[in-house]
Amino acid sequence: MNLINRPSYLKIDALKELGNIGSAHAVTGLSKLMKKRIDVSITNVDIIPLQIIYTLFNGPESMVSVVYLEGYSENFRGMMFLIFPFPEADRMVGMVSEDSPKDVKTEEFNLSVLKEIGNIMCGCYLNTLSVFLKNKIMHSVPQVSKDMLGAVMDSILADLSVDSDYAIVLETAFHFTDDRCKGFLFFIPTSESLEMIFDAIGVE
Repeated sequence: MNLINRPSYLKIDALKELGNIGSAHAVTGLSKLMKKRIDVSITNVDIIPLQIIYTLFNGPESMVSVVYLEGYSENFRGMMFLIFPFPEADRMVGMVSEDSPKDVKTEEFNLSVLKEIGNIMCGCYLNTLSVFLKNKIMHSVPQVSKDMLGAVMDSILADLSVDSDYAIVLETAFHFTDDRCKGFLFFIPTSESLEMIFDAIGVE
């Protein structure tokens, strides 16, 4: 992709539609996890340089909970992140576990809940992308981290040596009755994988 030129609005709309399809599938999995209906919607989609991810939060030192996994196939590779800023992470866990006994709500329990939420959201998006690309995309076991955003992102991306300067951002809203929680899905593909996505979209 020519990184000097912004993708067209049609391409952004197509990416948003992919996100909406993925989130629609995620509703089933999340509702089973929560044992109640939850709505998930993609409120905004954009493609941004990696270095400005921090502007969506309160800088690289902002505390976040991050669930991440790698999507890959023979000729496709990228990292998928679900990031909750504080206090959104705690709110999301509370929405899921409000019926759980208080004595099980340990930090380990909270991180386990976030990992399962991230596994559902990231997995559904990658599965949707897999169908769209007609290319089976596998994914790794999800990992979860609670730390400063800069430390988490630098560590993960450095270890994986992801060759990319851009991220697809899908701002995500979770709704249950009167409760609402906001998180961000980030997909960071390699440059070649991003080209594959745009070639598959096939719009100017």
